Amino acid sequence: MSMFYTGRHRAPSKSSQTGKRAGATMVAVAAVSLGTATAGAQSATAAPATQSTQSATAKASFSGLVKQGSRGTVVKQIQRKVGVTADGVFGPKTKAAVKRWQKRKGLAADGVVGPRTGTKMGLKSSSSRSTSTRSSRTSTRSVSSSSVLSTASSLVGTPYRSGGTTPSGFDCSGFTSYVYARHGKTLPRTAEQQRRSTSRVSSPRAGDLVFFGAPAWHVGIYAGNGKMYDAGNSRVDTTKRAIWTSAVTYGRV
Repeated sequence: MSMFYTGRHRAPSKSSQTGKRAGATMVAVAAVSLGTATAGAQSATAAPATQSTQSATAKASFSGLVKQGSRGTVVKQIQRKVGVTADGVFGPKTKAAVKRWQKRKGLAADGVVGPRTGTKMGLKSSSSRSTSTRSSRTSTRSVSSSSVLSTASSLVGTPYRSGGTTPSGFDCSGFTSYVYARHGKTLPRTAEQQRRSTSRVSSPRAGDLVFFGAPAWHVGIYAGNGKMYDAGNSRVDTTKRAIWTSAVTYGRV
């Protein structure tokens, strides 16, 4: 009888299986490493764009509103930009210069430094906030100037008294202090102290203080049209009269 031998399939050796598993593991690790490296590269590529965006955001634009009647440091910055005397007071000359500047830059020439004009000038938001507050206070003073004059007018005829600070008798600085106190404004006691505490202006308006001398030896309240309210001396009661000299300065409370 013939006998046939049928060979059995041999099971793979342990060393062969281990090698395959090790190879698969290495491929997986390589794939993970490649993915991590790719993600890192993408992140590195995106980083400059993010930084650029943050940098652009960091450059704060101007968000204030500065116009005629405003004053302060930011007004001086504007005045330097438009080429006028930097006295910190936004008057008619500054407004006209701002209009010219806006026209040259292709902006709406309204003479008001708002967000677009301010940003174009390179002004900072912190400055604008400060100035907006000052501008608001200036506006309040402007509105109340007629009330200041009304109070001053009501005291005409009050006798002069050296050192006087009440309606029973005033000296010059006592009179101005009393009038402004009635409107919530505190002034120092002497004429010179008042001169130093106010903002000097070249274009006075009714309600500003008018000072004689530097150091100031006399002070009154400007009434407009070259006149003032003041408590003169023992020969002159509190009155409204013409300013008799051009050698005066003006201060805004």
